[in-house]
Amino acid sequence: MNILIAPDSFKGSLSAVEFCNIAERVLQNHSDSITARLMPLADGGEGTIEAVQTFIKTRKISVNVHNAIGICTTASYAFIDENQSDNPYGKATAIIEMAQACGLPDIPPLKRNPMKTSTFGLGELIKHALDTGAKHLIIGLGGSATNDGGTGMLSALGVQFLSEEGKPIMPAGQMLERIDKIDTAHLDTRLKDCTITIASDVTNPLLGELGATHIFAPQKGADAQMIEALEKGMASYACKTVQTLGLSDKLYNTPGSGAAGGLGFALLAYLNAEIQSGFELLAELSGLDKLLANTDTRPDMIITGEGHFDKQSLGGKLTGRLIKRAEQYHIPVKIICGDYSRGIAQNLNSSIQIISLKDKDIPLEQAISDSAQLLEQKLSELIRLIPAG
Repeated sequence: MNILIAPDSFKGSLSAVEFCNIAERVLQNHSDSITARLMPLADGGEGTIEAVQTFIKTRKISVNVHNAIGICTTASYAFIDENQSDNPYGKATAIIEMAQACGLPDIPPLKRNPMKTSTFGLGELIKHALDTGAKHLIIGLGGSATNDGGTGMLSALGVQFLSEEGKPIMPAGQMLERIDKIDTAHLDTRLKDCTITIASDVTNPLLGELGATHIFAPQKGADAQMIEALEKGMASYACKTVQTLGLSDKLYNTPGSGAAGGLGFALLAYLNAEIQSGFELLAELSGLDKLLANTDTRPDMIITGEGHFDKQSLGGKLTGRLIKRAEQYHIPVKIICGDYSRGIAQNLNSSIQIISLKDKDIPLEQAISDSAQLLEQKLSELIRLIPAG
């Protein structure tokens, strides 16, 4: 039997690569009749760079930047040289996870406040990539701690945000409403010769009940009062942006403009970026579709996984997209997850099985800390059943 191991990361516990390594070890110990292909995947968030490095040779470059609350930290990005034989883009390319600089997991829970967090550190990463010679940027937007509409990033790249009195404003969520004038004269000119791809599977618009603030800010520490202030500030900043740049206000409703607290909007409006599904980007690099389409290489089963499997998973996230591909070729799928929403199984056909690491008697904190051991246990149980099935 041929099995494709193609998981997402378990946010905060297991990377997709670690999942694959555990699966490989279990298969080696339990069965000689099973061959496995390891394909760690990502959706633009945590683990994107690590997954890309499975399929393409890259250089890891580390940089000192400021995190979302302004503390100096070390962040890394991956670089593909222009003359590299396996470079699929034909130009020097930097692959950046915004969460490396401005991610939520790096901020202690008591300090999470989207009124004060900033994407400035992402701008520092981008500047360093340009210094290194990048002509193409792939920026993954998952896992942000911010809701500043990308103003911090833009500030680091030379855009000036001014108050009604003409004084510079240090960008953060709480400062958006104070922006009266936007000066782009000093925006890094190298960006004009650089193509930018947003890697994200978030389809939310910038504003409104399904927008950046209402949907994601609560996860970053916002209460009801903060949400009201942030939404008001975001709307004011968005209006100033389209007026300054001569753009259509339809940009507010572009799917993905609300990603990473409005960072998607800033990349689209100021840097002329294009949005690509993070999953589709990894599927292309990994050769997933060719593998499934070829009857000689098509797996008999797919084992995938993610931290929490719910309706959002089926609404366009990595696991849901992989399930749709499997259904197209009638391939059974085993989903191993940290936990899942009860009732979600009724939305799946009989060829799809959900396996949770978190049993009834295991506290969530323990399931997270013991995720590697629990994954190995569940995989072992699953593999032992395969010959009988």
